[in-house]
Amino acid sequence: MKTLWAGIVLMTGIAMNIHAAGFGEPRDVTFTSLADGTAQKYVMLLPAGFDAAQEHHVMIALHGHGSDRWQFIKADRGECSGLRDVAAKYGMIFVAPDYRANASWMGPKAEADVVQIIRELRAQNKIGKVILGGASMGGASVLTFTALHPELVDGVCSLNGTANHLEYRNFQDAIRESFGGGKTEIPLEYKLRSAEYWPERFTMPAAFTAGGQDQSVPPQSVLHLADVLSQMNRKVLLIYRPQTGHETNYADTVAAAEFVVRAALGLDQPAPAAAAPGAPAAPVPAPAPAAASGLPGQGGLFFSGQTPANLGAAGTVELGLKFQITKDGAITGFRFFKAMGESPIKHQMRLWDDKGSAILAVETANESPSGWQAVALKEPLSVKAGAIYILSYTAADKYVGTAHTFAQPIVCAGATAIEGLYTFDKLGRLPDKSYDQLSYFLDIDYSPKP
Repeated sequence: MKTLWAGIVLMTGIAMNIHAAGFGEPRDVTFTSLADGTAQKYVMLLPAGFDAAQEHHVMIALHGHGSDRWQFIKADRGECSGLRDVAAKYGMIFVAPDYRANASWMGPKAEADVVQIIRELRAQNKIGKVILGGASMGGASVLTFTALHPELVDGVCSLNGTANHLEYRNFQDAIRESFGGGKTEIPLEYKLRSAEYWPERFTMPAAFTAGGQDQSVPPQSVLHLADVLSQMNRKVLLIYRPQTGHETNYADTVAAAEFVVRAALGLDQPAPAAAAPGAPAAPVPAPAPAAASGLPGQGGLFFSGQTPANLGAAGTVELGLKFQITKDGAITGFRFFKAMGESPIKHQMRLWDDKGSAILAVETANESPSGWQAVALKEPLSVKAGAIYILSYTAADKYVGTAHTFAQPIVCAGATAIEGLYTFDKLGRLPDKSYDQLSYFLDIDYSPKP
């Protein structure tokens, strides 16, 4: 039997170096389960400088199939190290339970054990928010637990999990043992433990990662759940990599875990932008004639073939891309990545100079429901080396993004992308704020002179 890997959102540093990574020594805790009187275990890591008199948030890390409570204490792969680093950054208590190791899948006894752990942690400590996270079996299990006990969960991070146990076909012997029977015998039990059927219970921030080539835990159920939550205006992050399999790399793990933690702690939204000095007083010109949208469904000069990490953040916002021409040439079209569930069927894309003056506006047509949209200029716009421009559009209710994209400028043939910009309070005007080195996936088609 192939072993699935699972993890959660609470780790410290690398294996065998826990203390140096921001936590004290691991505490292996034994408790008597209220479910059946058996001895059960979890590992707890307290953050460096832990003060019992102060409030601390907690993350509960669920291991993968074939493993136990020590997996996320010692493992050093991308999912583990990424989650540990995020947990250490926010000074959280980290708890990694056996939850009926080693092939749980969050059946009734494992569920009862996790409920008991959360309640005992609150009784023994000043606990703020409780975050769940996991990958593979753990990714499925955190979704199951959240659907069953939303009142106990303040955020959930599922890495390569499933949200539908009625449809999931792998590891059926282990799931049958955990759930107390097979699908044909107790179908309601499988439905109750399938988060896809209960989106209304996911009122807390949620992040999902999924790989398009994952055969161990196929992604379709979490893609659907994330889309439904997005349409319900929940705080949700979906990182979908069409070409990857049953794994989540370090960068995506950090992005998912930090999204959940920051949103749960109320740190996810930058302050609304104040009125910008020198904002353009003149109205944006009427849309110029443009060819129909429907150019190849991919990015342009800067983001060709790329997909945003967050495919459906909720909000009405003006988004922008600041870029500089490095070689004379012509801009021939504009592009942007449309969020899943965004309502408008067309958008106006606007080009500004670095002084805030509007240069032109074009309107898209024949947009697809989501993904890359493109509009070709009827006449190419000649530009000179050294000129700086901002391309923008208004996201009506959903938008996309990837953090840390602009840690370095994106240098391409003839032009360089400098930063992503936004403004909440000046829709249709020049965006002038940046946050977390985010890219909002606007792009240009550009032809430099020979």
